[in-house]
Amino acid sequence: MGRTHDNGMTRREVLKYGTMAGLGFTLLPGLLAACGKESPSAVASGVAAKLKSGSTIKLLAWEGYDTPANLAALKNDYGVNTKITYIAGDSEVFTKLGAQKGIGAWDVLTYNSSLAPGLYEMGALEAISPSSVPNSADIYPEFMTVDFIHTGEGDTVTGMPFSWSYQGFVRSGKLPQLTSWDQLLDPSYKGKIVTVNDATTSVATACLASGLTQYDKLTKDQLNQAMDWWYKLKPNLRTIVSDYGVAKDLLVRGEIDGTVCGWQALVAFAAVDGVTLYHDFPKEGVYGYMDLLTLVKGAKDPANALGWINFILSPDAQKNLATELSQGITNQKTVPMLSKELQDAYQYAHLSENLQKSPIRRLPSFRGEGDYVGFVDWATAWERFTAA
Repeated sequence: MGRTHDNGMTRREVLKYGTMAGLGFTLLPGLLAACGKESPSAVASGVAAKLKSGSTIKLLAWEGYDTPANLAALKNDYGVNTKITYIAGDSEVFTKLGAQKGIGAWDVLTYNSSLAPGLYEMGALEAISPSSVPNSADIYPEFMTVDFIHTGEGDTVTGMPFSWSYQGFVRSGKLPQLTSWDQLLDPSYKGKIVTVNDATTSVATACLASGLTQYDKLTKDQLNQAMDWWYKLKPNLRTIVSDYGVAKDLLVRGEIDGTVCGWQALVAFAAVDGVTLYHDFPKEGVYGYMDLLTLVKGAKDPANALGWINFILSPDAQKNLATELSQGITNQKTVPMLSKELQDAYQYAHLSENLQKSPIRRLPSFRGEGDYVGFVDWATAWERFTAA
C-alpha cells in the first residue's frame, strides 16, 4: 500500500490483517516448517555498535519510518547511506525472509514486537544484546521488560523497542469521556461514531471489551464472543472508514464525534488543524503496539547495522521520529525535547500507569496453535463483519 496521507498514516493502515488472506499468506506454514528454530548467533551479542563511513545500510521498513531528517544526519554526519525497501504488509515480511531466501538481502528490519518472535523462531533474526547498543540504556524500562521480546538466551532480545502507540477511543468534546467500551452500545451514540477498517486493532479492542486479554490464546468460541460485541455496536456506527486519515478528517470537520478504533496520533494530527481531540482509555484496556529495530540474519556488517540501530535510538533521532510522524518514542531522554502537544498526546507522564492497565500484549501466531485461533481467523472474522 502506498501513502494515502502525508502525516504518517501508512504505518497503521498497513496493519489491516485482512490482506493476509491474500497473496503470500498461504505460504507461511511451509516457510515456518522449512526454517525451524535456530540458536541465537554469537554475532549480535559479541560486537559493539559502530557506524562505518562510506557504508550502506539496507533497511526493510514501514513507509514513514525512513524519516528524512534522520537519514540526512546519518549521511551528512556519519557518511552512512540507507537503502530502503518498504513493507506492504506484515505477511510480506515472512515471505521475504522465509525459508532463508531473504537472508543477506537486508541488514535492519522495523517490525511489530508481537510478531518478531515468530521471525526469530524461523531463524530470520539475530539476537541482540542490549549492551551492544549503548542508547538502549535510555529506553524506558517498561518497554525493555516486555517479556516476549526476550529470546530466553542470556540477556538477548529479538529487537530494540523504538516506537509505540495506543489505540483507544478518540473523540471530540461533544462526547463525554469513555470509561467503558460498553458505553458505545448506548443508542445515544447512533450515527456519531465510525470505526476504521483495521482488523488487528478492531478484533483486539473487541477482545478487551469482552474481558478477553490474552490475544494469543483465543478459542474459536471466544473469538466469536468478541465479534458479537462488534455486531451489537454496528447499529451505532455511521460507517466503516478506510483508514485513520479519513477518521481524523471527519472529526476535524465535525461530521462525527468519535472513532473506535482511535489512534493516539490523531490527537496530535488534529491539533495541527487547530482542533482539540481527546484519547480515552476505557477501564477494560486499549490495544497497544510496540515496534522493534531488529537485526536481520546475514547482515553483511553486524556492527555497522547495530550502529544504525543505536543512532535511531539516540535522543535527537527519536525527536525527529516523534515530530515527523507523531509517533510515540522509547528514549526517555527525548521526552523533555518534545512539544507539549506530543507529550500530552502520548501521556508520557502516565506511561507506567497506562502500560500496567494496557500492556503491550503478544498477538496470535499466523495460523494459530492447537485449540487457539490465529491471524487468519481474525482476518476472516473481521472481513465477515465488514461485509455484513
